[in-house]
Amino acid sequence: MPDTRVIVNSEPADARLTEQLKWVGISLFTLLVLFFVWWLLTAGIKIVKPLYFPAPSSVWETFLQMHQRIWVHALATLIRVVVSWLTGSLLGIVVGLLMVRSRFVQAILSPVIEGLRPIPPVALIPLVIVWFGVGDNGKIFLTSLACFMVLVVNTVVSAKNVNPVFVQAARSLGASETKIYLTVVLPAIIPELLSGFRIGIALAFAITVAAEFMGAEYGIGYLIMQASRTLNTEVVIIGTLIIGLEAFLLERLLQVCSDYITRWTEK
Repeated sequence: MPDTRVIVNSEPADARLTEQLKWVGISLFTLLVLFFVWWLLTAGIKIVKPLYFPAPSSVWETFLQMHQRIWVHALATLIRVVVSWLTGSLLGIVVGLLMVRSRFVQAILSPVIEGLRPIPPVALIPLVIVWFGVGDNGKIFLTSLACFMVLVVNTVVSAKNVNPVFVQAARSLGASETKIYLTVVLPAIIPELLSGFRIGIALAFAITVAAEFMGAEYGIGYLIMQASRTLNTEVVIIGTLIIGLEAFLLERLLQVCSDYITRWTEK
């Protein structure tokens, strides 16, 4: 009997593992095809000139020559992104919950948020440079503002869409409004909030790199801007790939945490 139970339980797990490996293999194959096309057009039949898009070997040689300096810039950008992303996102969740709970707070903050939300954060870069200079404070403020706007709207919409039956059931059992928000509303909107966090990652990288374009002393955006002025396309490609790699790893880390936190939800 125990042996039969093990066999029955192992088959679905093996099937899921096989399915996951299949899709991972397809993704890796796609990357290999893209790399082959890159090599073919640049180093193979040489249709694309190196000035427009360098060959993989040229990019790799440039990376080996300056890899220590590149990682310093990559770490600076990653720290700015993580700090501003977490700060803006968490503040957006708190403000969003306050707006849902209090009509007074919503009446005060809604005009400000709705007025600032359509403005592209990049348009504020010159003003932020005047306020904060070219240091980290301005970049963190600007990126935090962008993430804040995403999460505050996401929180308000998600909280308003919580099934009212859950809230009424908790209230009928004598739960206070604070306890309802902590034990009913917040757990119910966690999956939607995590989706907002994932959107915030891409937005944080975009705004941070754009701010580094305009004014910075170090960072991937600064490195790409300096390379573009000298037509050093190899460094531009390296910087772009590093941004994509950092964003991918951060997103995957969030996905793992998200799967663990929401393991009680139906997938």
